[in-house]
Amino acid sequence: MAGLTAVILAGGAGTRLRPLTDDLPKPVLPVANRPFIEYLFDNLREAGVSRVIMALGYRAQPLVERLGDGSAHDLTITYAVEDEPLGTAGAVHALLPELRETFLVLNGDCLTAVDIGAMVAQHIERRDYATLAIHTVDDPSRYGVVLTDGIGYVNRFIEKPPGPRFPARTVNSGVYVLEPEMFRFIGPGYAMFERDLFPATLMAGVEIGTFPWQGYFMDMGTPESYLQLNRDVLTGIAPTRRPPTEPRKAPAVHHSARIDGPVSLGEGVTIGAGAVVVGPAALGDGCVIADEARVEDSVILSGSRVGSGARVRGAILTPGVVVPEGTAVGPGGVYAGGEAVAGAPADAADA
Repeated sequence: MAGLTAVILAGGAGTRLRPLTDDLPKPVLPVANRPFIEYLFDNLREAGVSRVIMALGYRAQPLVERLGDGSAHDLTITYAVEDEPLGTAGAVHALLPELRETFLVLNGDCLTAVDIGAMVAQHIERRDYATLAIHTVDDPSRYGVVLTDGIGYVNRFIEKPPGPRFPARTVNSGVYVLEPEMFRFIGPGYAMFERDLFPATLMAGVEIGTFPWQGYFMDMGTPESYLQLNRDVLTGIAPTRRPPTEPRKAPAVHHSARIDGPVSLGEGVTIGAGAVVVGPAALGDGCVIADEARVEDSVILSGSRVGSGARVRGAILTPGVVVPEGTAVGPGGVYAGGEAVAGAPADAADA
C-alpha cells in the first residue's frame, strides 16, 4: 500500500539513557555514525510510507533541525510538539485531523525485523480496526504481555509482569497498524495504548488483531542496549537497509595504526602512531585516538580524545570526553562530559 502515513512516537525524555540524552533526544543519537531514526526511515520507505509525523516532546528542536522537511530522506516529515505529555495514544489522538486513512504507529527507539508491508496487507485483508506486531522474548518483564486467542486476536494485556513466572512471553513490540475510528473509544488528553485505548476497545467488543513475527528486536532505551545496537549494526546482525559504514583509511590515520574488524569512522577522526582500534567500534566526528592508545568494542562520540597509551574497552564516551594518557576505562561504563575521565592505570587494567 503506497502513500502510507507513519506516526513515530519520539516524545520521551530518555531518562534511562542519561547522560547520552542530556543534549540530544534518543532518535538522533548516532548509531554507527548515523542518527538512529534514519534506520527507521529506511524500513518505512521500503514498506511504502511516504509521510512521517514525528510526535515530539523532550528536546524537540535538535531533531527538527536535523531532519528538516524530510526531503533528504525521500519522505515528507511534519512535527507535532506536545506542550505537556499526552501519552502514546493521546499523542496520536491529537493528530486525528491529519489521519484520515489506515496509518502506522511505531516507537522512535526500537529497531525490529517486522515486515511492515506484510503486516499492513494482513490488516487490510482482515478489515481490522487495529493490528499489533507481537514478538516472543525470553524475559517479558520490560514489556507489555499480549495474550491471544487461537486465531490471533487479543484476549488481554498485562503491562510489565514481574515474573519469574509469566502468563505468556509474547509481547507488544510497539508497531501498530490502525484505523482512525479506533480513537472513538477514548477522549482527548493523556492516554496510553496499552492501559487505556486497547483495553477500552476490547471492553467495547471490538477485536484487535495481531501480527506475530520473529527476528531482530532491540529497544535502545538503556546504555547497554545502545552499545549492543551499535555492535549489531556494525556486524550486520541488525536488519538495516544499507551496509555499515566502512572504515576509511584517511590521511588522519597514521600508517602504523591498526584497525581490525568492523569500525565506523566519522569525519575528521585522527588515529595516532601505533594506536589500535578493534571493532565493533564507532568513532564520531573529530575524535582523537592518540599514539599507542587502544579502543575496543566501544562507542566514542564526537570530539572525544583517548590519550596516549590509554585503553577504552566496552564503553561509551559522550561528546568531548578526555581519557588521560596511560589510563584505562570500561567495560560497561558511560563516561560523560567535556572533562578528563579518571581511570585505572592501563597496565593494571590489562594485567
